[in-house]
Amino acid sequence: MKKIVLILTAVLLTTAISAQNRFDALRYSQNFYEGSARSMAMGNAFTSLGGDLGTLSINPASSAVYKYSEFLFTPSITLSNSNSTYQGNNSSESMAKFGVSSLGYVSYFNTSKRSNKLINLNLSVAINKLNNYNSRFYASGLTTNSSWLSDVANSAAGIQSSQLDIQSVGDTYPFFNSGASWKAILAWNSNLLDRLPDSDEDYIGATEKITGTTIIVAGPLDQRFLRERTGGLSEFVLNVGGNISNKFYFGASLDIQTLQYSDFQKYSEFAVTTSLFPSKFDNFSHSYRLNTSGAGVNAKIGMIYTPVKGLRLGVSIASPTFMSLTDEWDESIKANYSDGYKQSILSPLGQYEYIVITPMRVNLGVSYVFGKLGAISADYEGVDYSSAKMKATKSYDDSFNEENDLIAQDFVFANNLRLGLELRPVANFALRAGYAFYQNPEKDFGFDSQYLSLGAGLRTKSGLFADLGVQRRLVQNEGFSLYNDIPGHLAPRGTSDYSGWKVLLSIGFRF
Repeated sequence: MKKIVLILTAVLLTTAISAQNRFDALRYSQNFYEGSARSMAMGNAFTSLGGDLGTLSINPASSAVYKYSEFLFTPSITLSNSNSTYQGNNSSESMAKFGVSSLGYVSYFNTSKRSNKLINLNLSVAINKLNNYNSRFYASGLTTNSSWLSDVANSAAGIQSSQLDIQSVGDTYPFFNSGASWKAILAWNSNLLDRLPDSDEDYIGATEKITGTTIIVAGPLDQRFLRERTGGLSEFVLNVGGNISNKFYFGASLDIQTLQYSDFQKYSEFAVTTSLFPSKFDNFSHSYRLNTSGAGVNAKIGMIYTPVKGLRLGVSIASPTFMSLTDEWDESIKANYSDGYKQSILSPLGQYEYIVITPMRVNLGVSYVFGKLGAISADYEGVDYSSAKMKATKSYDDSFNEENDLIAQDFVFANNLRLGLELRPVANFALRAGYAFYQNPEKDFGFDSQYLSLGAGLRTKSGLFADLGVQRRLVQNEGFSLYNDIPGHLAPRGTSDYSGWKVLLSIGFRF
């Protein structure tokens, strides 16, 4: 087995290395609104209620309902939880993050002196959180039947070993010319892959051995996997809203979205008994890092109509968001052997710019306001995720044709529902509850997302107010495997569940 000491450092590539797929388009198209503490506590069912800066991203007519100016600030705490069962072993992880769910200002202009019908015209600016990507997941277990390196060796089959050799720091020739993945290239150059006897294009992993004519895992392996995701999607709203005769409220906004997303994955295998491995394998770890950043723009229009006292009807339409994104990623492998040999290799840094066009959204709402006693509301949101598109920044690049076909094939029209209730048992105090259901946008995989929320609010005669909202994300279950099946061997399967909490505190002043 070759042992060439070669440590690579990251090198910025100007050449595109496409790692983007349809699930990126889905991730950046989904909105799980946070808004203000009041709106979240009522399930964000505000399409027809309005009067909340945290819901301008749902219905821009929300600003027209204001009959005063207001400043709003909403800090938040998000706690995500995950549990896994893998090879009979149970693991739990959690992550807590502080953030800002909503920040905004609405300026009220009384126009009734100039117009009998146009009662007020309001201007607003706000920043609202549309999605939160923070999560942490861990799984571990023992196996004697399968290895991550078995999958890597199988993926490299048919490629001449000389095409996998890295000749110098920053060498990208093996990736662009061999058709091999970076994990196979890194595994080969760290001695985690070796040639089979009498073949220069078939491989065996360092965790395996040959028994007769069969390749088997040489001994028990302790497998571990960690995934940590951070970041979020926020929207900056420039809004105008108007009130006609206190019956028809309209609004329009120009919205700029900003995206930050990071994904870190680390997979490791440890030999339980190193003497069982002819390759002198002890342990290895493979790490993958992705950072995505970018911005997008869309426009929204909306209205709220009160046909009779107390009853409100609302509708809003959001255009597709045109997002310009940049991905940067790299992979690395660290390998250790029982004879003291070590190897650490880092791939060059990949960079790619592309465009995601998210689907348009339609929101419909109905609510009833019981005077000063409270309100009840219901929202419907429709989003056709199969209409999302991915494009290269260069017009002649058609590298996303296949991904766009898969988007149309694998994603569906989602029907989302939000419900809210507010009660005012005494003056200047409110109790709230809400429920939100977001339908699974995937045809064959994925899961629905459901949220329950509660909250309370306090107003003062001076204009100060404070709202508290608590949201519980109900448990979502799915199965997983940490690598692919190979002929004759199935990769181990595990199960995982996800849940979480959000606590929002809105502080504001009306004048």
